[in-house]
Parts: sequence; structure tokens; C-alpha cells
Amino acid sequence: MSVRRACTALALLMLLAGCAGRGPTVPPGPATAWSDRLVALERIGDWRLTGRLALRTAQESVSGSIQWWQGTGGFDLRVHGAFGRGALHLTENSAGARLERAGEPPIEAASAAVLLADALPQTPLPVDSLRYWVLGRPAPGPVDTLQLDGANRLNVLRQDGWEIEYTEYRPVPPWSLPVKLKARRGDVELRLAISDWAPGADAP
Repeated sequence: MSVRRACTALALLMLLAGCAGRGPTVPPGPATAWSDRLVALERIGDWRLTGRLALRTAQESVSGSIQWWQGTGGFDLRVHGAFGRGALHLTENSAGARLERAGEPPIEAASAAVLLADALPQTPLPVDSLRYWVLGRPAPGPVDTLQLDGANRLNVLRQDGWEIEYTEYRPVPPWSLPVKLKARRGDVELRLAISDWAPGADAP
């Protein structure tokens, strides 16, 4: 074998060895269209999340753990260590809403939105819209701004005077759900870091 043929054969073997070491390259699949993503999110049904939240207003800055179960007929929200009031338990169903706080008698109202507006006037939490925003979708109604990332997931949403910024998603097959988001309105800022998603979870 000539020197030239030997070098050519050696180069070919090195090329094949390099390709074998890398393995097959699978091209990334196409990003899910935004309309298809919305349809998929609507199929989640009941869900539960756990994580931590941080709330900053002109008057205070607090943080705590959160457990939130959401069903089609109501929700059960438990927060520990936030709002300067220790444990907080908020529920809503067809009978109305109920708020329980450590060391205080429970209070009730026709809805959670009305109840929170009366009980926590300095911390306006958009509970009716948050149930949609935490899934990475707009709430029903007009949308001011909607920006998507490269995978056609919500990146920035402006709705009802709030700006919601999504900074991280996590695969929760067959969905991709937010795990870090920030909502701002005026001098109120709410940050949510979700450690666990459980679509299809039963009521607590």
C-alpha cells in the first residue's frame, strides 16, 4: 500500500471513529404552535403546585411557602410565613370563599376576590387571573401584550394592569409549565418559584 493510500485509509478510520463516538444527531422537533399549546393547557383540568412566593409592596416585603390546589369548581390555597400573619388558608367553592389566618377568626365572602380586597387591602392579589397565569396562559378577557419565546411559550404577558414575566419552564409531560414567574403592578411585585407540579391532583 502506498503512503498516500495509507494516509487516506487512516484519515477515513479516524473520521468514522469520531462519528461513532458522537452518536446519531437528532434534529430538534418543531416548536408547538401557540394555539395548540393553549388547547393542551385547557386539558389539564385539576392541578396542584407547591413552591415559594415573595411579595413586595411599598409597605412590606415578605416571603413564604405555598400549596395551591385548583379545580374546576374552586380552589384551596395555603400560604405559610407570608403577609406577616403566619399561616393563611384561603378556599373558594360554589358556597363562597373563606379565609383563615393564624390567631384570628375566619372570615367569609361571596368570592375570594371580594374577601381579599377587604382582608388584605394593601396586597391586591389577582386570584381570579393567577389561576391561568401560573399555567403560562392568559386569563379570559382582553390582553394588552403577549410575547412568546422561541418555543412559543409565554415570555411576557400584560393583562388587567399586570405585567407577568416568565423566566423558566419545566417539562411536565405532556406539557411544559412555568416554574419561575414574576408579576408586577405599580409598586406591587409577586414572585413565584414552583418546585412541584401535579396535574390531575385530587382535592386536599
